[in-house]
Amino acid sequence: MELSEFKMMWQEYDQKLERSLKLNLHCLEMIKAQKIKSKLKPLLYSRVIEAIAHILIIGWLLGFLSNNYTHFQFAISAIALIIFYGLSLINCIKQVITIKEINYNEEIIIIQKKLSELQSHAANYVSLIFLCIPIYLAYPVIAFKVFGNFDITALNGDWWTANLIFSLVILPICIWLYMQVSYINIQKKWVKYLIETLGGKTVRKAMEFTKELDEMKQ
Repeated sequence: MELSEFKMMWQEYDQKLERSLKLNLHCLEMIKAQKIKSKLKPLLYSRVIEAIAHILIIGWLLGFLSNNYTHFQFAISAIALIIFYGLSLINCIKQVITIKEINYNEEIIIIQKKLSELQSHAANYVSLIFLCIPIYLAYPVIAFKVFGNFDITALNGDWWTANLIFSLVILPICIWLYMQVSYINIQKKWVKYLIETLGGKTVRKAMEFTKELDEMKQ
């Protein structure tokens, strides 16, 4: 066999090997992409359900407000809860949109960017919970009015004053907690636990799959 023939055979072998490697890598990418998609599905469904629930609650609160807007205590309670559930709804919608926008056929870097956005939204979703704590008084005010047609604010002034003072005292703490819950502080165990418990773990697993894909390409 001449040297030229040997070189030609070697080149053909290299080409076949390269095509085989590309095909195997493509198959692995497809498998990993499906894993990423399957990891995000539960989060997507839960956020859609929560968004629908928030819309129903906001709708009901708007109806309550329209019927009681002349009573300051009922109006301010309803408005406070509408703002909270409105912010929570916006965050739910952002997460749903981000998940739906992910194109699993795109470059890994683009998918990672979308997942980073999702991580940010997930952290914000958790931190919003702390903003709800100082307005806990709105719940009994509305509940007693709806279920007993009773104005709880007409109770003994000491009870009402004590609860208002308590709300004011915990407000700075809640604001501090709100500012702490972010991926900047993910090294803190309690921050990591809260974020991962309420959806962050799902996103982290998806991020790990994208890193594996990136390593395979390298």
